[in-house]
Order: sequence, then C-alpha cells, then structure tokens
Amino acid sequence: MVVLKSSLVVLASAVLLIGCSSGPTPSTEPERATIAPTRAQMESTVQEQLNLMLVAFAPVAGQILPNEKVLSFYQRREFQPLWLQEQQINPALLELIRQLAAADMQGLNPLHYHLPALRDYVQIDSPTLQQLAELDVLATTALQSYARDLNIGRFDPRTIDPNWQLDAPSDAWQNLLELPDAAAMVAELPNLAPNHADYQILQRWYVYYRDLAKREDEIVVPRGNLLLRGERSPRVALLRARLIQLGDLRPAARRAENDVYDEEVEQAVMNFQRRHQLVPDGRTGSQTLAAMNVPAWERAEQIRYNLERWRWLPSTLENDRIWVDLADYQVHIFLDGQHTSMRAVIGQPDRKTPVFRGNMTYFEVNPTWRVPHRLAVEMILPIVQMDPSYLRRNNYRVYNGWHSGALEVDPSSVDWRNLDHTTMRYRFEQQPDEGNAMGQYKFMFPNRNAIYLHDTPEQRHFALRERAYSAGCVRIEDPDLLADLLVGTGRNQRHLANARNTEDTSVIGLDVSVPIYLVYFTVAPDATGMPTFRDDVYDRDVLMREAMGNL
Repeated sequence: MVVLKSSLVVLASAVLLIGCSSGPTPSTEPERATIAPTRAQMESTVQEQLNLMLVAFAPVAGQILPNEKVLSFYQRREFQPLWLQEQQINPALLELIRQLAAADMQGLNPLHYHLPALRDYVQIDSPTLQQLAELDVLATTALQSYARDLNIGRFDPRTIDPNWQLDAPSDAWQNLLELPDAAAMVAELPNLAPNHADYQILQRWYVYYRDLAKREDEIVVPRGNLLLRGERSPRVALLRARLIQLGDLRPAARRAENDVYDEEVEQAVMNFQRRHQLVPDGRTGSQTLAAMNVPAWERAEQIRYNLERWRWLPSTLENDRIWVDLADYQVHIFLDGQHTSMRAVIGQPDRKTPVFRGNMTYFEVNPTWRVPHRLAVEMILPIVQMDPSYLRRNNYRVYNGWHSGALEVDPSSVDWRNLDHTTMRYRFEQQPDEGNAMGQYKFMFPNRNAIYLHDTPEQRHFALRERAYSAGCVRIEDPDLLADLLVGTGRNQRHLANARNTEDTSVIGLDVSVPIYLVYFTVAPDATGMPTFRDDVYDRDVLMREAMGNL
C-alpha cells in the first residue's frame, strides 16, 4: 500500500514550508504558541493556503480526500481559522493531535492524518502567518479524513472485493463540520466509530495482539508428537505458557508441575480449538499447533481487516434483523428481543455468496424454483445433454424465454445437445414437491444477485464443520422455526398454518419488513468476549491484505 506522505514533504514540494521542523519532538504535547496577526490577514492567508494545499494533496491508495468538504467549510466561515483562538492555538487542536496519535488503536495509521506535521507546527516558537494558515487548514483536513475513515472505513469495499456490495452506510462524518466549534467537533470524533459491542471488543483485542507482537518473548510451541492428557514433557510447559499468553488459560495455572498435561490444560486446549474452528478434542496435534503458533502480528492484522469491515456497516444496527454470518456458517435471528441461531450452508468458493444488505418482505411456502440463467447454463444444461429425461423426473417446466410472456415447451422437443452458453435461451422452473431444491420454504429479500434463504432436501451438509456447498444462496437448518418467528401471532400465523397443509405455492407477506445482512467476518468475539478466528473460505482476507498492507 502506498503510504500517505507527511504533509511537511508535500507542502515543501509546493514551496509552502520554511523551517517548520526545527524543534525536537517532546515526549508530551507542546505548549500553545502565541500569535498576533490581524483577522483580515489571517483570513486572506487561510484562503491562499487552502487553495495551495488542496491542489498539493492527491488521492492515495484509491482514497478520495475530503477536500471539497474542507473548501466549502472555509467558504461558509469566510476563511476564518478554526484552530486559532484569542491569539493562541485552540486547546481543541491538542486534543485532536492526541486522538490522531491513538488512531492505530482503531487499526488506522496516524500518518494518514498528518500527525508528524501537526506536531511540528505547534512547536514553532514564533510561527509566521503562512505557517499558522497551513496549520489551520492541515488540522481541518486531518480532522475530516480521520472522521471519514473512522465512520465508514478508509477503503471503498467495492474496490477491494466486487462481491462486497454494501454501500457507504453512514453520513455522520459529513456532518462533523456543521458543529458549532472545534471543541465540539473533536469531542464528537469517538462517537463516529461503530458502536456495536463486537467492534469494541475486537478493537481491544487488536491492541492486545499488536502489543503482544512487540514483545520479544512471544512463545512458540515446537512441533513434535501428539500431546494429550497425561503427557509429561517440556513442550507441555511451553504449551501452558502459550495458552496463558493467548487468554485460554488463567495465569494462576502456573504451577510446579508445569510440564504435565492435566485436565486444566486439556480444557484450555479445547477452548482454543473452539475459537479456531478446530475439532475440540483437547489434544494438541499438528493442526492445533499450527493455529497456536500463528504470530501475534498476523492475528493483529486479521483483526484489523475485520475492524475495517465493521466500519463498512451502518454505525447502528436495527434491533430486529437477520444476520447471516457467512464465515461462521450461521444465521442469527434477532426478533422481539429474542436471539435464535441456526446452521447455514453458503455458496461454494467458486460461487461466493455476496455481502450485502436487503429487506425481507415475504416468503413462499411450497415454492417453485426459477433456475437463474447462469446455473441453467453451467449446471442444468450439461446434465440434460447427457440425460434428456432429467427435467421430467425432477419436475421441471421449460419455457422458451425469460420474459413474462414466454411459452411453456415440451422438453423432448428441444435439441439440447446443440445448445451452449451462447444459444441457451430456455428457462427452467422446478415445481413444488419433496425434491424441489428450495425445499418447503423460500425467504425473499429482493436483490440484484437473486440470493435468498431457503430450505433444502439436502440435509447432510448441516452436520459438517465447513459448509460451503451451495450455488450461492443460503440454505438454513430450521426453516420452520424461521417462518414461525417471522409471522409471530395473528392473521399471518393462520395463513402459514393453512399453507403448510396444502401442496400449492403460498406467499406469506410480512407486516413489517425485516432487514437482513449477509456479512463476512474472519474474526468475531464469542459469547465470553474471546476472539474466534475463522477460516477465510472465500480468500477475502487476502484481498484485504493486498489493499491495506501493513500499518
């Protein structure tokens, strides 16, 4: 990733700075400088430096700097400085510098917000009018850039992963410069970060793993024979210490017989295995050791990618929602203050289920399945070319086009062998029965991907730990329960009961649409607040690493 240059370098190239970094950087924030320009002089110089700076700054790593927002802000205030107050630097600027210095605790890079340059400016004993104007504009630009990145993410997800289709969810950062003064703006900054508990927990774990990576005594358990309960080995002592280091074993577990693999160690290993999508058998074999010895810096980076993913979501989530956690193969239903979970089967790696938000408005009982064109060409057509009776045996109807007026045709009248992806124009619709790919339910939330939640006659995949086997839609383990939760009580409940007793397709409308999120997190906290690390089944962390690089 291209790192944004210090504004000192950028401005120097624009011949804007003279001797701004002459003083050493103290360990504490600097004293406020005394100033004495007239208001007219200050406003004129701010306008000049604003024009120069906004030309000097350019997009970095695909990011658009909020230059127009800064320009319109100063225009509205007739180019009065924001950070200069009563012949002194406003104390809010020192608080801004403090918050920018802590940006790395959010997984963001303080260098992107001109921190070294701002520190250099405020140390100048007798700043020139030009330097004061530069400081004011630079601080406002840093404020707005940090506000944006903290609120909606530094990166546009669509430039990283085309299957990530969540649009920028919040505009709170754009309202920051509408607040009455600099102090209010800086005070509002922390509120722009996602306020969801999972983000806040991950943020603390990011700091923990980042700091752990800086230590020289990070513990590595060497490879060797399988370790299990009852073993005595020097490797067990290292295993015990590593489990303590990662939070799976209490520090009080250090004892005289540290080299004994006792029940306490076994339980800690099981907890570690559960947190890393491993079979929790309490034994330390090669897979468990490989996960345990992943360096802390690598885990910190993985958490950082997921902090950015949280910033791509709305800052505040609806209380009633359906949350499809793709990397964990789970569907979480939050309705009427209750939380229910069930297993899910998601798209295969070559047919990734996209990330997006929709609104569930209705569901079908005994649904038909209109096969999407891509699946018709790639999956159904090759089968039919080998076995023309496949369509009739599996209760498909065939239509001679995709338009609403298409006519039904006899499958035996079509020369399937001479069709390919360029000439295939037929539409397949599987009728409701026990073998229908949708099962008994299809839960609809209109979207451009033709993705929905549905039942399935193929139940065996729910017993597996890794469940990426569908063609893109999400199969759910207990559709009866989801249907009951969605309709609640009253008229729709009776409608649902009647629909279940027939073989006809019925549409059950929801009184209130329910937001549904299909999300992808490779790190998430468990019920105890410990981080769980999931397999990156769609290689989306690889894309994040290529885009975000290292801090």
